[in-house]
This record gives sequence, structure tokens and C-alpha cells, in this order.
Amino acid sequence: MNYEQHFKRSTEIRNEYWQQTGTPFSDVIGSMINPTFLGGPKWPSLRQAHIGIKTEDGTIIATDGLSDPYDDYDTNTENQAYNGIGIELYTICDNKYEDIQHIIDSWEFKITRRASNIAAANPNISYTLNDYTYISTTIDGSGLPECFVNEDEEAGILLGLKNNNINNSLKLSIEEIVLVNVTLLTPKELTYILENGAEGRNKIAELLTKKNFHKLTSQRESVI
Repeated sequence: MNYEQHFKRSTEIRNEYWQQTGTPFSDVIGSMINPTFLGGPKWPSLRQAHIGIKTEDGTIIATDGLSDPYDDYDTNTENQAYNGIGIELYTICDNKYEDIQHIIDSWEFKITRRASNIAAANPNISYTLNDYTYISTTIDGSGLPECFVNEDEEAGILLGLKNNNINNSLKLSIEEIVLVNVTLLTPKELTYILENGAEGRNKIAELLTKKNFHKLTSQRESVI
């Protein structure tokens, strides 16, 4: 299979999976001008897209392109073993959005988009997740619920929480990729992780999982 065939098949497999999970919106969220050409991080096939999926109890917002085959697949043998950076990110929202514009305007989409830029700028992120299970970092807190924003106007996010509603992995045309949940951290949880490193991150992830806090809500209690 060449680049175009792998691109088409990988896209089909992702679409088929999300159709089994919920009802995807027909429109894909993209940009009039590709952010790569404005100094943003390059996605594997340049295509930077996000999708929305309706579910019975909310909305899923997911990246759609981080696991595309690299655009130089046909000429660069080093990239022929990979479906892009090997992951797609997703957030699960309590809000039930009725059209794609409502998703674009939502604070949950801001989180997904900012997290996807971080992932695209770190092509080895799948290896880091494999080594450490969870990744924590900060994003710009503008436009996000105040209870999640710290005094530096940043919000903490945690990548890698598992839940029973979304598969942990998905076999595409070249390799198996990881579907990675993104959730918000309260300032207390972020501080705990910063003070305790990997041990603190694992404890926060365990507590969030026990309380089923993998969903994005506009307000919740801190687990620490």
C-alpha cells in the first residue's frame, strides 16, 4: 500500500470506530489556513482536524489526524512503520452539543485543541505514555472554567486516564495506535503532581479513575 491507500484506510478505520461509539457529526473541524503555515506544529499529513461524536450522555471531541501516515511515506523509509505519532486524543464532555459550531465555540474544544498542539509538537509522545502511563502538563487557561485555572492563568491537564466507554487502542492500516483521554486537573491536583512527580501523578490518576472523573465538567471537587 502507498501513502494514499494507507491514509484512506486509516481514516476509514477511525471513522468506523467512532460510528460504533456514537453518532459523529458530518462536519469536521478544520482551519481556513493550516496552522502549520502560521508557525504551529506540523501534523503527520499536515491535515489538522477535530471531530465531534454524539453519545447518549454527552459529546466526545477527538483529534482526527495525529495518526495519519506521514506525508513523506512513499519516499522516507524511516516513516513507513508509523501511523503518524501513534495517538489520537479525545475529551468526553457532559454537555450534549447539537451542532458542530457549538463544539467549536465550547471551552471543551479549547482544551482538546491546545492538548493536540502539544502532542503534535512532541512526536515521541506515544513512547512517553508507554513508559509512564500518564502525562501531565499545563495549557493556556483562557476561556476555561475558573475553578480549573491557577494564579498563573494556566490549567493542568492529564493524559491517559482509562475508561470503559472508549477503547485504549485501535489497529490502523500500519500499526496499533493509542486513544488518549484528556481531562482537566484542579489547581490543587496540579500542585500535588508538581510536588510529588510521577508518584503524585499516578496517585491523582488513580483517584480520578475511582471517582469516574475522566469527563469534562464545568466544576468538580478536587480529589486531593
